[in-house]
Amino acid sequence: MFEITGMNENKFLVSRLGGTATAMLLAFLLFYFPSVLTLLSEHGEPRLWTVTGVVMATFYTVVFCVNYFWLVPWLLEHPERRSLYFIVNIVLILAVCCLIPIWFEASGGLPMPKGHRHKTITTAQYLIGYFRFIIRDGIMMVLSAALAYALRLSEARERLRRRDLELSAEKRQIELKSLKAQLNPHFLFNSLNNIYALIGFAPERAQTALHDLSNMLRFMIYDSGSTAVTLSKEMQFIADYTALMQLRLNSNIQVDCNVMDFPPNDIQVTPLLFLTLVENAFKHVAPLPDGKGFIKIKIGIEDTRLVGTVSNTFNDSKQQQSTDSSESGVGLENVRRQLRLLYPDSHTFTIDRTSNAIDQAPNIFIATISIALTSLKVSASNNQ
Repeated sequence: MFEITGMNENKFLVSRLGGTATAMLLAFLLFYFPSVLTLLSEHGEPRLWTVTGVVMATFYTVVFCVNYFWLVPWLLEHPERRSLYFIVNIVLILAVCCLIPIWFEASGGLPMPKGHRHKTITTAQYLIGYFRFIIRDGIMMVLSAALAYALRLSEARERLRRRDLELSAEKRQIELKSLKAQLNPHFLFNSLNNIYALIGFAPERAQTALHDLSNMLRFMIYDSGSTAVTLSKEMQFIADYTALMQLRLNSNIQVDCNVMDFPPNDIQVTPLLFLTLVENAFKHVAPLPDGKGFIKIKIGIEDTRLVGTVSNTFNDSKQQQSTDSSESGVGLENVRRQLRLLYPDSHTFTIDRTSNAIDQAPNIFIATISIALTSLKVSASNNQ
């Protein structure tokens, strides 16, 4: 499930308490209300009938509450254990049904309705009376368990619907921030100026750079608006972006972009997922004390996970690469929130600083995203 913080957490708690109160009110109206009406009416039947109604209503409520608060949430979290859920319910209902005859006998025997109090009944009729009570109450307890399941399932679907709405809104915000941060006029002007400078002495490189910029714009306009893109397109975008941004760096910064070559119709990932990490590396890269620096980008499949690692050198004395106060920190926090919404319980996102071999200072920044392949979408054409 997705994480809820701040005001959203308060709204979630209020909604959860409201749902619980509604469920308990519904249980009272269904199970206890008829007994309350019986207590207020003069019907001439034995008082034990009224007491029996209240006791049985309590049994129904117990089955309802056990299912609503424990069994059904556990089943929704572990759907593969459905058979165990039914076994526990069957044992619970049978145990309660077995308590009914014991309680009747301890209370003086099976209560007889008006008009039959002084009649003599056979043992078979007496046992049939018990059997009818057990069948009736057993069915009521099955319905109680079913009601708890229906309410919990309805709540779970409502939470998923709200999560999808929040995810959609969050995705639009992330896309807008990415567009402003990555393809704003300043970025385009710098890229075009770099390409213009290349035309004079390296026209082939300028042509390649212009082609990369064209591919990036096409991806941002047509593909990034979808919920998922193939890994081949995402990796091509990262490669084009890296090649274009590399034009801005001096020769002291070495760029190593190693992205896996995925088939055109393969598993899908949300677009622009790794872009913030790459952009952050180019923004903060700086040489080490020996005058050299690097940016390393590696994205591919490792065992059963999609793993993307971006590392870069930076200079602490000139610029602090922070994760909680700088603009880069805001971008990384957006990545963390996006992963929580898109791939809950199936991802890891780590940020680390390591020391270089020259002065042992912590000036190598490493960010890693790891996502289980089972949580990624599969291309529709790949399913056919």
